[in-house]
Amino acid sequence: MPDAMRVVPLEGPAHGPRVGLVIARTEPASVLAGAPVTVAREAGVRDALDELLHSYLGGRG
Repeated sequence: MPDAMRVVPLEGPAHGPRVGLVIARTEPASVLAGAPVTVAREAGVRDALDELLHSYLGGRG
């Protein structure tokens, strides 16, 4: 964990994502708005963040 950051376990049930990206459903679809979603999916960002979180929580949560 970088020195300037810390992990704080949250108590209670999860209430969905803490960070999100909202993209309007328009035609034609916005290439600029869709690019970060495509990159995040291809890079496996969700899995990497989940793994990192579980490693710092020691299997809790």
